[in-house]
Amino acid sequence: MRIFQVDAFTRSRFTGNPATVVLDADGCGEAELKAIAREFPHAEVAFVLAAAAPDHDVRLRFFNARKEAPFVGHATIAAHAVLLALGRRGRGVWRQSSGTGIVEVTAEEDSPAAGAATISFRQTLPDLDDPLPFKTTLRIAEALRLPATLLHEVMPARVARKGGARLLVPVGDARALEHLEPNVGTLTELGIELGAEGFFVFFLQRGADETSTESRMFCPALGIPEDPVSGNAHAMLATYLWELGQFSRQSPGFTGHQGRHMGRPGQVSVRLELERGELAAVHIGGHAVIVSEGTLAP
Repeated sequence: MRIFQVDAFTRSRFTGNPATVVLDADGCGEAELKAIAREFPHAEVAFVLAAAAPDHDVRLRFFNARKEAPFVGHATIAAHAVLLALGRRGRGVWRQSSGTGIVEVTAEEDSPAAGAATISFRQTLPDLDDPLPFKTTLRIAEALRLPATLLHEVMPARVARKGGARLLVPVGDARALEHLEPNVGTLTELGIELGAEGFFVFFLQRGADETSTESRMFCPALGIPEDPVSGNAHAMLATYLWELGQFSRQSPGFTGHQGRHMGRPGQVSVRLELERGELAAVHIGGHAVIVSEGTLAP
């Protein structure tokens, strides 16, 4: 089996979110898949398997060092970047089967001169819990060592659920992201209480020509102290912001920036899919670069 190390949501090596991609994993049993994932504990592992039915083109299974995940956004970007580089898939739409069902993954050439492709996947909308009570939000802020005065004055903290669950925590100043120092134990306990595996803290910047966000995400319950760049969380964020009326009906979406505070800056393209003026789905896109490759010894 061929194994690739890939950085996703970036054009530059050693930035963005790392993933391991293992090709032709059809002959592996469950125990072997888990063992391989434990061998690469620094990144999620995407195992690429042949299609098992006519309704999809490829199957992917995702593991981290602890368990299998139904879907991982950056590892999806990474896997399709490898397939594209090897000529095993072309431009256009492929249907990927994974733990959340069939997902459309599109590869589009940026420009003939650039020689690179944007890879994006389509996400249906998450469910949003009711806004957290302010007292609970203050407990979250304390666990993040985030001064309560830096919480957003209007937008509430809410849990979004799609496969996994993330608590979205808006702040009113981008500088609030600089000095977060989570208390891992307290944050883990709060995550269990809320049924959320991650805490996505973000700042929204609305400009005349472009809307963007900057964020950080902490997932101690998953064994990830801080996640460099999350595609799924940005899809959840798009739905959250839409419900709050932060986009016009003509808005194409926004750009998400994440990872700078870890020295691994990445960028997520978020495109809104509207149907009769309502949000129908979110398309999460980005680039990926292959860092290294090898083979699994027999």
